Amino acid sequence: MRKSLSNSDLKKILETTNERDLFMVGHIYIENTIDRILEKKFNIPSKSIDSTLFTSNLKMDILTESGLIKGKVKKNVELINSIRNRYAHKLEPNEQRIVNYIRELDYLGSAPKLTSANKKFEKYRLCVIKTYSVLDKMKK
Repeated sequence: MRKSLSNSDLKKILETTNERDLFMVGHIYIENTIDRILEKKFNIPSKSIDSTLFTSNLKMDILTESGLIKGKVKKNVELINSIRNRYAHKLEPNEQRIVNYIRELDYLGSAPKLTSANKKFEKYRLCVIKTYSVLDKMKK
C-alpha cells in the first residue's frame, strides 16, 4: 500500500496552472484513496478495483451503504468527480458549471478567508486536500 501524502505534498502537486491537470489530478488522488479504503476495509483485491467494471459510482455505493462515507465528505467526492468528468469528456467544459460545482464544495472545517489575491481555484485545491485527508484517515 502506498504511503500517504502530507497536506503540503498534495498542495504542491495541485499548484499547476493548467485547469485540466488540476481537476484530473485532484480527482485521481481522491479516487486512489477510495481504492485503498476498499482494499483495506473490504479486502477487495486491487486487480478487481482496477477493472473498468468497478466504476466510481460502484465504489461510492459500497462506501455509502457501509456508512463509511456520508454527508459533506460524500458530497465533496461526488462534486470532485463531476468536475473531473466535465474535463475528461468535454473539450471546452462550461466554466460556469465548474464554478457552480466548486461553490458547492465544503471546506470540511472552518473556511479560510480567501481574497482576490488567491488563485482562481484555491477553494477547489483546499477542498481536495481536506477531503483527501479525511479519506486517508479512513484507511487506518
